[in-house]
Amino acid sequence: MVSTYMTYTAVLETVIRVSQPILLGYVIDYFSNNNTIDYKNACLAALGVCLCSLLFISLHHPTLVLTHKIGMKMRIASCALMYKKSLRLSQASLGKTTIGQIVNMMSNDVNRFDEFSTFICYIILAPIQTIIIVYIAWTHLGWSTLVGVAILILFIPFQGIMGKLFSRVRQKTAEMTDNRLRLMNEIIGGMRVIKMYSWEQSFTDLVANARKLEVNFIKKSCFLKAINLSVFFVASRIILFACFITYVLTGNILTAKAVFVTMALFNTLRITLTLLFPNAVTQLAELSVSCQRIQTFLELEELNVKSIDNQNHLKSKELNNESISVSIDNIIANWSNENPNPTLHNISVNLKCGDLLAVIGPVGSGKSSFLMSILGELPVQSGTIQCVGSISYASQEPWNFNNSVRNNILFGNEYNESRYKRVVNVCALDRDFTIFPFGDRTLVGEKGVSLSGGQKARITLARALYRNSDIVLMDDPLSAVDSSVAEHIFDKCIVDHLSDKIRILVTHQIQFIRKATQILVLNEGKCLAMGTFDELQAQGVDFMTLLKEQEKENADKKAEIEKQERERELIQSLTQSGFDERVRSLSRSVSITGGSIDLSNILVKLVNNINDNNRDDPKIKDEERQVGSIEGRVYWEYIKAGTGPLFAIFTILSTLISQTIFHGSDIWLTEWTNKNQMSGHIVSTSEQNIDAYIYSGLIGLLFLTALMRAISWFTVCMRASINLHNTIFYRLLRAPISIFDNNPVGRILNRFTKDLGVIDEMLPSTSFDLNVCLAQGVGIAIVVGIVNPYLIIPAIVMFILIVIMRGIYIKSARDIKRFEGATRSPVFTHVSTTLTGLASVRAYGAQDVFEKQYYIYQNDHSATWFLFVAASRGLGWIMDWFCVLYIIAIAVVLMLSPNGIAGGTAGLALSSALMLTGMTAWGVRQSAEMESQMTSVERIVEYSRLPQEAPLEANKQHKPRPEWPDCGRIQFKNMYLFYESSNKPVLKNLCCSIKSAEKIGIVGRTGAGKSSIISALFRMVEPKGQILIDGIDTKSIGLHDLRKKISIIPQDPVVFTGTVRRNLDPFGEYSDEQIWKALDEVQLKHAVQELRGELDAELSEGGSNFSVGQRQLVCLARAILRSNRVLVLDEATANVDHQTDSLIQTTIRNKFSDCTVLTIAHRLNTIIDSHRVLVLDAGEIIEFDTPLALLQRKGKFYDMCRKTGKDMFNHLMKMAKEIHFHKFDTNEEQEEGQVVEYQSDHQFTSHGNNNDPQKYGTFQEKF
Repeated sequence: MVSTYMTYTAVLETVIRVSQPILLGYVIDYFSNNNTIDYKNACLAALGVCLCSLLFISLHHPTLVLTHKIGMKMRIASCALMYKKSLRLSQASLGKTTIGQIVNMMSNDVNRFDEFSTFICYIILAPIQTIIIVYIAWTHLGWSTLVGVAILILFIPFQGIMGKLFSRVRQKTAEMTDNRLRLMNEIIGGMRVIKMYSWEQSFTDLVANARKLEVNFIKKSCFLKAINLSVFFVASRIILFACFITYVLTGNILTAKAVFVTMALFNTLRITLTLLFPNAVTQLAELSVSCQRIQTFLELEELNVKSIDNQNHLKSKELNNESISVSIDNIIANWSNENPNPTLHNISVNLKCGDLLAVIGPVGSGKSSFLMSILGELPVQSGTIQCVGSISYASQEPWNFNNSVRNNILFGNEYNESRYKRVVNVCALDRDFTIFPFGDRTLVGEKGVSLSGGQKARITLARALYRNSDIVLMDDPLSAVDSSVAEHIFDKCIVDHLSDKIRILVTHQIQFIRKATQILVLNEGKCLAMGTFDELQAQGVDFMTLLKEQEKENADKKAEIEKQERERELIQSLTQSGFDERVRSLSRSVSITGGSIDLSNILVKLVNNINDNNRDDPKIKDEERQVGSIEGRVYWEYIKAGTGPLFAIFTILSTLISQTIFHGSDIWLTEWTNKNQMSGHIVSTSEQNIDAYIYSGLIGLLFLTALMRAISWFTVCMRASINLHNTIFYRLLRAPISIFDNNPVGRILNRFTKDLGVIDEMLPSTSFDLNVCLAQGVGIAIVVGIVNPYLIIPAIVMFILIVIMRGIYIKSARDIKRFEGATRSPVFTHVSTTLTGLASVRAYGAQDVFEKQYYIYQNDHSATWFLFVAASRGLGWIMDWFCVLYIIAIAVVLMLSPNGIAGGTAGLALSSALMLTGMTAWGVRQSAEMESQMTSVERIVEYSRLPQEAPLEANKQHKPRPEWPDCGRIQFKNMYLFYESSNKPVLKNLCCSIKSAEKIGIVGRTGAGKSSIISALFRMVEPKGQILIDGIDTKSIGLHDLRKKISIIPQDPVVFTGTVRRNLDPFGEYSDEQIWKALDEVQLKHAVQELRGELDAELSEGGSNFSVGQRQLVCLARAILRSNRVLVLDEATANVDHQTDSLIQTTIRNKFSDCTVLTIAHRLNTIIDSHRVLVLDAGEIIEFDTPLALLQRKGKFYDMCRKTGKDMFNHLMKMAKEIHFHKFDTNEEQEEGQVVEYQSDHQFTSHGNNNDPQKYGTFQEKF
């Protein structure tokens, strides 16, 4: 195949492309009346010119397909080799690389094989072709040819210099782009906080500066592109100019044959030497780098998979129960030799059939590493591990691949119905299968049904069981399921079903380890104890201390899992039956599954399920997409963004003038040579000099106008990019928060990454290429039409055919490209999935199965990719056929009416038409590419129409006084709140008053409307009704007038990249002394002083060099600096430890004692000391009173406190009483001895001297 490719290319470049100018010279000789060739031979020469074009396109496009096929085979071979290598990588090697790097090599680096295969032969052919062409040109122009060759060779280092400059500018541009995108990512992710802090202008300035730096380098890049393209555009004319002027100045007379044969030869040589040969060298250099990267990957350390396979493929029937065993003798293992402390140290275990080993220990103690050492994934430095029998493994993180549930369980094994049903039953999957849309044939994975964590974990466990191995390793499979399912799995599966197996179970649940035959206690990789539960207790091992941290983490997780599992199963099961039956059985189902499920929540989800019964579950609103071709208004918006009327006229004129001079110089050469060869004309030296001066002037003007043409065009594109970015950034920053709530960060960020990158760098070059091709095509048609007006007709026919074929190609190419993208994704998904579950794949010995599946995905992608290549080459072949037919038409017309046509005129017509071959197909492809790239403009223009918030500043008449609010009174009057695209209010008729300096706690279940109050208060969503702060309606003033006067400490602390100072004071409003004082008050002063640069120290992205608690304290310091009369805490302590929680609460009590504070919290102890508590439910105020009064009333707040448990309830009651008596100075001393107890029947009884239920009735009046 390679030899065929080299032969075809050699014939094309050294025979056909060189022969055509020679034959053209014979035709010109005939029309020049030199009597050196007769009419018959002239016709044969013209036929030869046409046949050369025909042979060229007949061989050129199949040859290109062949080159792509060679490159594709090299790429596929490299990818297959890397995938096979990835299956053998050791865990240490996986630590030296990442899945992203491996996928990057298999997607980007290997593409160099495709690109290099296209140019490889020109490294050899370019010098050979140069020698042949120089020899032929020498026969026409003598040593003047060497001047042109010298200039042509000078273009090679010029391209090298430009390439280096491009590389430097590109690198700098990439750095600036990364900086801007980092800012954009933070801004979009933290937009709610930015709006609440009124920091829009600060971040506008940041992005503006970052964009300015980026644009400076993009401008340099565009300027370099403009110079490069303009030089390339006029290069052939400059080379010919040097040859011809030298030839004339040495006393020679130009002839038509010398001019147009040399022109055709140098056009061929220019493309070879300035485009193909440099690209071949560049691609060779890039390929060597890619090969080096691939080689480095292939040389990574491998795991000894053979020994693992040998022991894992032993069949149970070949062994008796007595010989099956696991023997671990004093092993020391380490993930990395660089780590001085081994991962496992002196571990010894001996197990036989029927043994259940429970492995326990705190987080990071080496439990999973212990299982990895048995699997052979963790290198053992000393000691021995001997496993006799086959092994199954259930990983800690459930691992499933994109296939049916059944195939995930079978994992390549044959289907045995009885064994399959038994495994499904003991793994508690029966009920799940009945509620899956297609039972166990339901797809899971990337495009399948969304499974819960518990379902994924049970499927992973079922896979380990179905394999029927002798040794089963289970890495904490019970943590992802609720307590009832965990008990079922342990009893029915681990204890009963696997009773005759060797079982090694990693767990954190004490109730299960009692039944283990042996318990291994690990801590920091060392064996603390080994034995039965009773033996370890007798030794004084404190299990609770070991597992305290883990149990604490698992408690909330377990409760949430339990609730989600019950709700999920209930909803899915109810959806299977009729609606009436579902509603009638709902209460009964709830009581069966457990009373902790919220009935109203189930009803809401059930109704949603019924409405969406025949649709996929809605996740996120799909992004709107335009279909069909790009509308004209998008082009108009792009042009308007890039230029005004005057500059648009200048750009158009520079294109027209440049193209006119380009063809005008050829016409002048034609007239010059025709005059020289006119019979009876005496050529004088002065006349030759004048003609040379005129020609020199035309070439000089051509260079200047070409430069102006390129620079003006790129300037328009650059201005469009700048203005479009500024427009959408400003519109985005002023967009309502609903835009950010309804769209993922990635979707918004995509406008500023991929789309803006296309507009910045790709669209200018593509559109300029189209500009040149279109202008060249029209110019050639006009030039040929000047030679013979009848030749306009075939030009029009050709243009119509090209437009028709373009429409057909774009439609088909768009779909083929879409299919190619669709088949590419599974390849990389499969690679990612394999590497993610590599330990499981190797544990089951499934490498061959996954390797075969990879080949299937790769073959599918290769088929569609090659179809796209064939379609592209097919377009080129058809376009070039149209051009050949046009050349034939010109040749026929010229040969049928030779009278009155001079040699130069005939040469001009034919040489101009020959330029169309290849250029036409390139122009059509560039037009299709430009339309594709204009979709990025369309998407950005779409964001320029985003809705906008209310004005930031009020006019003078409505602007509040500077000291507002001086009291902090807040009133809600008939306030409703509606979210976008919903006609149901989330807050309903809120009416209440909050006094100055009052501390209000806001509580309610999830979805009750707590956060919506903040949205209404900050006007993140415009409320209906009135919210008055010190008597001023918040809707009557500007957003910044309002938001700057309210401080907030958000639930998720947001810290932005930049200095500490900028994070606290972005506008420079406070002195260093004030900032240090605020940091000292939140106990961050010491932490900041330890940073390099202190207040000017740079915080990393997301504030990762601060802990979550420290980031929350930064938010508190912001509030202290602002010293506003109104403070809002949005569950500010939900994600911090109790120490930070206590610090925040203490600081708020001390620093904001005279401020109005609204606290939203789930931890009831944080709001129990509030003056009053506002209880919300379904957007309505249910209760609003002092905490003690609400507890005595036994309403909603009472129920919430009761659900916290006996001890916490008594604590809350005690705190409420202490705070109440302290605040209101009551004289009822007998209440001080009263104790409230939590009774088993969920009733609360007061014990004391007075049980009068009305005794707290006057609390609200007292307050």
